[in-house]
Amino acid sequence: MTLETSSVEQSNSLDVAILKYTPYLKELQSKLLHVFIVFGVGCGIGFIYYQKILSFIMHLFKMDGINLVLTSPYQFIDLAVNTGILIGLILAIPLLGYHLISFVRPALAPKEYKLLFRLYPASLVLFVVGFIFGAWIIQFIITLYSQTTTEFAVNNLWDVSHFFTQIISTGISLAIIFELPIILSALIRLKIIKIVLLQKSRKYIYAGILVFVAFLPPNDIISLALLSIPPLLLFEITLLLNKKV
Repeated sequence: MTLETSSVEQSNSLDVAILKYTPYLKELQSKLLHVFIVFGVGCGIGFIYYQKILSFIMHLFKMDGINLVLTSPYQFIDLAVNTGILIGLILAIPLLGYHLISFVRPALAPKEYKLLFRLYPASLVLFVVGFIFGAWIIQFIITLYSQTTTEFAVNNLWDVSHFFTQIISTGISLAIIFELPIILSALIRLKIIKIVLLQKSRKYIYAGILVFVAFLPPNDIISLALLSIPPLLLFEITLLLNKKV
């Protein structure tokens, strides 16, 4: 076989591969375009109505004895941009998950597709619950420390950007942690990982969860204890629910 013949065969193979996968790439491009459009619309809504959205969030939190302050005139822009990104993600992430499941459907067995499709609504519910729990942690710490500082007649001046950043980062982090049962259940039921391996690796998984939680705001011992309990319980519940698989 000459070098020229080999080059021709490689070129033909490449052309065949391009023709084979082009429809899938076009489908993926179309789905991602839909996600980006929804994300863009959400960003626009959040950017325009950021004051109303942030006022609603502040109304949900009991801010007795706490004064939120601006440390820079440019923080209004940062707040508007961050609010827009948050709203965009809230609207786009569920659509992205749905498109990903539908995109990989041809590569899955009917049983595997039904499993993922059945777990997806539960993942959305857990994501929301996790975010609410993270926000509740922030509220609990606010109430605890504001009462303590009030007893000492100390004024609370909090940076408004830092306050909302903590709510968003803690909420999203907890929302991701609350996806642990869905991820592990899918891996176990798809035979990608054995439940026995998870049981034997329990102490390492516990250590990993504690290390992850330690980096979440707010960084105090009370928050660390409260944030550590749910993921540890969720891990054990996951093992229990998948014990007979």
